[in-house]
Amino acid sequence: MPGGSVSHTWHMAARVLPAVVLIAFGLLAPAGHGPRQWAGPVAPQPFETVLLDAPNPLSGTTFYVDGATSAAAAAEQSSPPSPELTRLAQTPQVWWIGDDLSTDAVADRVRAYIAAAATLGALPMLATYSLPHRDCGGFSSGGFGTGGEYRDWIDQLAAGIGTARVVIVLEPDGLSAADCLSGQARQERFDLLRYAVTAVTADPNATVYVDGGHSRWLAPEELARRLEEVGVDRARGFALNTANFFSTEEEIRYGEEVSNLTNGAHYVIDTSRNGAGPAPAGPLNWCNPPGRAIGTAPTTSTAGAHADAYLWIKHPGESDGECGRGDPTSGHFMAQYAIDLVRGAGP
Repeated sequence: MPGGSVSHTWHMAARVLPAVVLIAFGLLAPAGHGPRQWAGPVAPQPFETVLLDAPNPLSGTTFYVDGATSAAAAAEQSSPPSPELTRLAQTPQVWWIGDDLSTDAVADRVRAYIAAAATLGALPMLATYSLPHRDCGGFSSGGFGTGGEYRDWIDQLAAGIGTARVVIVLEPDGLSAADCLSGQARQERFDLLRYAVTAVTADPNATVYVDGGHSRWLAPEELARRLEEVGVDRARGFALNTANFFSTEEEIRYGEEVSNLTNGAHYVIDTSRNGAGPAPAGPLNWCNPPGRAIGTAPTTSTAGAHADAYLWIKHPGESDGECGRGDPTSGHFMAQYAIDLVRGAGP
């Protein structure tokens, strides 16, 4: 999954809209989000909630619309104009920052991105994606070669953030995919995530969510244990469904279970591609599946007691990888797939 650029062409801010929660319909980012399941969908059942006395820091926010997304570029080049691509281009999305943005460059780039958002009075949203052994050799494999390199990079990223108001999603799949690593590398993964949490939460104005996979990956108790190991108590909470397709309703139910096990930690849900729910079960059913749809636009009006927001963390239309059928490599924009995602959601 690519990051972004600070050369802007659309330059806009988007006021968070009231939710249109399509949970009645059963309602990536990085590739490599395979069908890792622990026990199937979360069964509908009553649950208790643990409420912390902490206002939602995202309420009333104007999320920043980056003018340099793949969708924005495609919309500009489309002839005749595509209303579907324009819709994507005008929707706030999270900027992914990977190891392709070097340690020497990351602070200045992040600083410039935040400044561009500030000129519009908007809130920038970032996702880090550069852990060693990223994606466990999957379609989005990569990351820094050593833990030391990663720490240096995180330090510089934190320096670029400074004390700015910002949303940060830390390392999609970092916790959930750790089981692909050997014992020593697995422990290093948790240590590096804890280091990252500590570094970025030094900014008192940062709202930080540690990525927690999705409802069909880890049992709630296991995700809660891992979140606590990496210091989720320092952060606002965790992120769910990043780059995946599971329904908002299912992720809320799972998120509340995890929240109750982590002293009421809050969470955000990636709704960028979950408007039609997941594809039918099958090999690589998570990889550019047809028949899917964009979900609820970014909003802080949610149906979960601890759900701070629905965000578009994955950029709709960017490939999950080759998918065993010759699709574009991870992160490359597929205009027709993007258009189909928008059409799948209806008006």
